[in-house]
Amino acid sequence: MNIIKKMVPVEELLAGMAEEAAELAKAALKLRRIFDGTNPTPKSEVEAIEDLWEEIADVKLYVSMLDVNPREISRIMEEKLARWEKRLNG
Repeated sequence: MNIIKKMVPVEELLAGMAEEAAELAKAALKLRRIFDGTNPTPKSEVEAIEDLWEEIADVKLYVSMLDVNPREISRIMEEKLARWEKRLNG
């Protein structure tokens, strides 16, 4: 992992992460289509779930290559979760 951080500039890591995030969005939307059933796709549910997991792994890999503060990310996630729950509870 350290060799990647040493050899790949942060700009390329960000570009790669953006590309993988776009693929993750596409995989999530494909699985949604399967769950909804109104716009059929030739992919099976199992294939779509596997695709989703792979894209999540790709994004997480790129995130791990960036110097992010995991505690700060967790703090932000907790705040967002609390806001989401508050909206759901009215």
